[in-house]
Amino acid sequence: MKKLVILTASLFLLLSGCGGNINPIPTVPPTAPPTASANDDPHQEPVVFPTGDYDKIFPDLGTKFTLTDKQQSLFDTYSKNFNFDVSVFKGADPIDVAQVFIECGCEGLWEGEYNLYYFAAKKVSKAQYKAEFDSDINTRDIRTRRDYANILFDKMKDGKFIDEGDDSGYVEFDSIENTSDYSNIVTVKMKLNMKQVNGIWMIDQNKWFETESN
Repeated sequence: MKKLVILTASLFLLLSGCGGNINPIPTVPPTAPPTASANDDPHQEPVVFPTGDYDKIFPDLGTKFTLTDKQQSLFDTYSKNFNFDVSVFKGADPIDVAQVFIECGCEGLWEGEYNLYYFAAKKVSKAQYKAEFDSDINTRDIRTRRDYANILFDKMKDGKFIDEGDDSGYVEFDSIENTSDYSNIVTVKMKLNMKQVNGIWMIDQNKWFETESN
């Protein structure tokens, strides 16, 4: 059975909107037309992570999302001084781009996520995107992002990229889905859909993730 999962514009909603079940909840990103205002082009500010007690949502499943040395270098260059200049990904491997995108989400770098989106239609404004981010971190501990990434995306760096032609393709990798009590964890294939723009592979906001399970 194939199911297309359309997720919110924010990785935080993907990761923490799942509740006790790792399967992402189908939701739709904000699509209201952008409004012209001085706040419509906000920029990233330093993210302050909580330092108090933190109860992890999941048991230790022995999984962990990590970057390769090459991906870490790309992330450091991309996020330095909050520039988020996508030109650093010119000619980069799509999997490397995807890994940096997920790391931006884990670190709360909403503008880093936003700049890596390809918007086919109904473009979400930066102001809308940041508003979603602000709403999320005001209601959920931002540290849960890393927990979900450790489980959902730990094998993405070992996935493979399928070029479908016409500047479209997807990263296929193993992930997991489970019951709410973790009594039935199974491996599934997940796809992260991407589009190439001016030699840069970007996250396809129109399709985003697709999972395949039996």
